[in-house]
Amino acid sequence: MMKQLDIIKNSCCDLIDSKDNDCCINEVGEMVQKLVRVFQLFERDQIKVNGFTTTQCYTILELRKNNQLSMNDLSEKMNLNNSTMTRILDNLVRDEFIKREKSEEDRRIVMVSLTKKGQEAADKLNIVLTEYYRKIIENIPEGEVENILNSVGILLNAFDKANPNCC
Repeated sequence: MMKQLDIIKNSCCDLIDSKDNDCCINEVGEMVQKLVRVFQLFERDQIKVNGFTTTQCYTILELRKNNQLSMNDLSEKMNLNNSTMTRILDNLVRDEFIKREKSEEDRRIVMVSLTKKGQEAADKLNIVLTEYYRKIIENIPEGEVENILNSVGILLNAFDKANPNCC
């Protein structure tokens, strides 16, 4: 894969001096497609083997970070509408990973939190994902992690601007 990345990098860099703004469209597209594919494999190998969908996994981890969230706050953090979030939570409630309770202050607000079983699953998922990310970082050349974080931040910002209704 590294050889492929060098070819993409070199072909784009050769054109970058031109005034053509379209010089790296294909290269960026190819890199994003490869990244998506790698992420799909990551999901299959690291998340689904633990019995969760990707969205369920990140929902559980979000609740682990925040302890308790309202349905609206959780939907917002997950970039999902309330009806989609409800369907995801229904399965997690059924499997006893989370619980929903009416807020004491405002009975119209539904609060979501992890059960003991959910906390254990979240802790396990956190360990699995942390170890996976550690392996990734170990394979990044020394001194390059900050550059990659900066570049990914720029890419995410570009995605946000290109698709403002998304994430």
